[in-house]
Amino acid sequence: MGMILTSAYKALRRMQPTLYGSGYLKHFLLERSEIVHQKYSPPLICLYSPVQLFLRKKYEKPPQVDIKKGTLQLSDGGIVALDQISLPGISPDDDNYLCVILPGLRESTHSITMLSIADSLVKSGFSNTFVLNSRASCSIPLRSKNFSVAFGSHNHIDECISHLENLFPEKKILLVGACLGAMSVVDYLSNENHPNVVGSVIYSCTWKVKRETMNVTSGLDYHLFLKSLTADTVKRIFKCSNEAEEKLKKDWFTERGIDVQKVKKSKSIWEIDNDFVAPLFNLSDGEDYYRRISPINKCHRIKKPVVLINSRDDSTITSLEEMDLPGFMSNPNLVLWSTAAGGHIGFLESVFPVTSYLNRVVPEVAHLICEYAKELELEETNNCD
Repeated sequence: MGMILTSAYKALRRMQPTLYGSGYLKHFLLERSEIVHQKYSPPLICLYSPVQLFLRKKYEKPPQVDIKKGTLQLSDGGIVALDQISLPGISPDDDNYLCVILPGLRESTHSITMLSIADSLVKSGFSNTFVLNSRASCSIPLRSKNFSVAFGSHNHIDECISHLENLFPEKKILLVGACLGAMSVVDYLSNENHPNVVGSVIYSCTWKVKRETMNVTSGLDYHLFLKSLTADTVKRIFKCSNEAEEKLKKDWFTERGIDVQKVKKSKSIWEIDNDFVAPLFNLSDGEDYYRRISPINKCHRIKKPVVLINSRDDSTITSLEEMDLPGFMSNPNLVLWSTAAGGHIGFLESVFPVTSYLNRVVPEVAHLICEYAKELELEETNNCD
């Protein structure tokens, strides 16, 4: 067994990321990126991919950042946390771009994975970096009948961008999304072509959500990741900060005919999505919900540059075979940055100390997308002249 693991590890050590894309964006990245030409593989202990996120959350040292807490009042009556990240003792520079990060399902501003990405972006030059949290997170109660989901209702993104435009009228905006946050970014960009949004970097984003993947109730993947994800999601659904939120949820759930006791006993994400999320938004079932949130069904409408960073050993996302690469590459604005290993939001480079490949690659790609957008804008200006 030891020889097999060592051989597998040596094979991974020779792997560089593979880029999939059909447009100039892919060639731009190959020409300008340094990291894309570097080999990456996780430490030997992380060859089983679910271990990576576990190690990150348990042992990664939180960066020393300042968090300026803020809230954003939404037009439907809801409120979300919009926090600004900066380095201690350093004021944001007057650069041309600002960055908005959308966390995954269980993440928020204070999650180690979010703090690490925000810290790396600020250090790379995005001194105006914000985290746009989901509804009913960061101890902010739900105040309207609307959860943050990855389809249809992305007004919290749109209103966040309008808010930041008022604060920073001269700046362009880059979106960064993780997991469910990445899917929300795809949904937003497939429906909006905002002139001040230059593009996006997203990672650990499943391209086609399937019942089989979400209905896992056994195995090491389940016990290391999906079991706690399911329990935390149920807890978040029914957690109430005050009596007003409790009444709002009770009325809303009753109105939609949700079997509360059944949802509370959910053993998988599929059961939550089928028995709670689908009826909550008047969808026929969980399969209908997965069809609506799956980026594969909407990516052809994206008009901004988007780089998707995924690992081929992430068991919670779509395999390359199921991703429909020809369909993906038919949109020249999309590039898949695919690594042989990395797991789900893990991408560990070392264990002592715990460091993540994402903290290097996301800032570099973010800057390259800004350069790419600037070149396209200059080219369009020259063509008009």
